[in-house]
Amino acid sequence: MFTLEQLLRATGGRVIHGAPNEDERFVGGAFDSRIAEPGSAFFALRDQRDGHDFVADAFAHGARGAVVERPVPDLPSGALVVQVADTQNALRRLADALRDTHPIPAVGITGNVGKTTTKEATAAALGARYRVLRTASSFNNEIGVPLTFLGIEPSHEVAVIEMGFYVPGEIADLCRLVRPRIGIITRIPDVPVHYSRTPSVDAIAAGKAELIEALPADGVALLNADDARVRALASRTKARVVLFGESGDADLRASDVSARGVEGLRFVAHDGARSVEVQLPLPGRHLVSSALAALGAASSLGVPLAEAAIALSVMDAPAHRMNVRRAANLVVIDDSYNASPAAVMAALAVLGSVSTRRVAVIGDMLELGTLSADAHEAVGREAAKQTDVLVGVGELASTIVTSARSAGLRDTHEVADRAEALVLLRRILRRGDTVLVKGSHSLALDQLADALVQPAART
Repeated sequence: MFTLEQLLRATGGRVIHGAPNEDERFVGGAFDSRIAEPGSAFFALRDQRDGHDFVADAFAHGARGAVVERPVPDLPSGALVVQVADTQNALRRLADALRDTHPIPAVGITGNVGKTTTKEATAAALGARYRVLRTASSFNNEIGVPLTFLGIEPSHEVAVIEMGFYVPGEIADLCRLVRPRIGIITRIPDVPVHYSRTPSVDAIAAGKAELIEALPADGVALLNADDARVRALASRTKARVVLFGESGDADLRASDVSARGVEGLRFVAHDGARSVEVQLPLPGRHLVSSALAALGAASSLGVPLAEAAIALSVMDAPAHRMNVRRAANLVVIDDSYNASPAAVMAALAVLGSVSTRRVAVIGDMLELGTLSADAHEAVGREAAKQTDVLVGVGELASTIVTSARSAGLRDTHEVADRAEALVLLRRILRRGDTVLVKGSHSLALDQLADALVQPAART
């Protein structure tokens, strides 16, 4: 929440339309007119599309004001419009100013797999004691992170911020805004997502290390002990290092892990002499590390281990991330938000553990560069072990299907897109099936998962 006065002072902007009431309040910011909340400020950013073309639409969705670089037509009579030299720079400057006003401790989270689930788990664990500001959805870049801080309120006591990496220096720059005291690095697998945008896996690791390099000496770096690349980053921080995982030398260690398929998982967390049973309502053994990281962050900020564990037991699944959705005749494992080889393998392991007929809908895994063919073939071989029916969605997914057939899976199908997949699934699904939906974000398989749990899709 911020005022017009704060916006003008931080950005050097001027009001070019509407009444310049400096006490005017905004509830946050937006860059997508379709999801502009009532009372928000819309920033007309110039990216793949020019946000100036959507200012009127933002007001139609309830935005209270807009920040632009040039005047725009077709505005409502009472619309408040502020002109600045550069809208993205204005967004960052306002976020910096608001962060100065609210110097609450922050937890930064990065990694190549598991960032969003770890963010949600950390927010839940800290929520046992504090009011938490957290990154919405996967808004983890130079636009999303500043927008998160535009929603800060005086009652917020801690921030949990997800940070992505595409180019060297990006996380270091985000850290100048976030100012993390605790940093979590999840996983950096051999075949990482977005590999095509970076020169090597080592370059990705170096980019992720920028988070813990930014921590203060009295901060805490939480590193995944079960990931060799993450563990090796320990020397790159002056903060206290806490290793988490199932490894015997982990400072925060999980034992007695029981993965119960779509019913979630259970394990015992050990922190020195303290231990607590943890029940996570999300499926997948791979999520043990997310829960441990959350417990570590919460403990570092004074939340008792037992209270944090209780909070994790009732946490909500992040949308379209290992979200078990039950329809009248189907169970849908909705992990459709995005796909990397490691994440697909983990999701297939969950599907493989169920006792019903197992149907996997797997889309293209994009941005893997030279690793793409081998990665898709490996997923196909694993699908042959873990599924009864395989549906490949997209051009690259045909490699998954071919590989699965070669490995002995007979019931396989290839479709071009989510619409064709839905038509096929409505024909072949049976009562009681468990369906996994997973693919890269651009395929919009989240819409397919939504459709499967609607009455029209039931068989």
